[in-house]
Amino acid sequence: MSDYRYHKGGAKCAEAVEFDLVNTRNKQYETTCVVNVRRLLDGFRTHPCGDGRDLKLDDKTAVLVLEAIKDGRDAIQFSGKPKSLAGWYDNGLNLYEYLAVGDEVDEDLVNEQMNCVPPHVMKAGFLQVGEPYADALDERSEPERYRPVYATFAMNGLRWLYMGHCFTNDTVNRFPERDVAGGMLRELRLKLGGGGVDA
Repeated sequence: MSDYRYHKGGAKCAEAVEFDLVNTRNKQYETTCVVNVRRLLDGFRTHPCGDGRDLKLDDKTAVLVLEAIKDGRDAIQFSGKPKSLAGWYDNGLNLYEYLAVGDEVDEDLVNEQMNCVPPHVMKAGFLQVGEPYADALDERSEPERYRPVYATFAMNGLRWLYMGHCFTNDTVNRFPERDVAGGMLRELRLKLGGGGVDA
């Protein structure tokens, strides 16, 4: 069992990592601290502990917490099962943390996205969510220019697939997926000497 325990979020609780503080001199348990994942990814390093104190995470501890987040999210992300609306609601991640390009998704999730705002494009076996996610450089246009990209779902046989953020009527992902936790983890590992907490 890991010393850093990942807890997925949900409708009634925030995504978190908890760990025990142990006195370095006598190896006795002192308290348990809880890191709110969203706050950490927003740049906050200070988190509460069970004994009332606030603990500011040093770089080595932050690496261990981020590794627990990555492992926990990877277990959700790469479960091998189709992504479902119920699964999304049950994990506390935003939609684009929950989905990866090429994921099979259930019809309930597609319908929820279709009904949250009027679709940008909707035709048989194809849906683009109504609000643009961002702008991406369209290298195909002359001159090159930025165009909006939309969360896109398309049928492949009888299965719905998440295609990423695509230009209008397109199924090629044009916007790199963001992994804030992974980016922070890489940055801290480099700061600590490239290898990780033992470096």
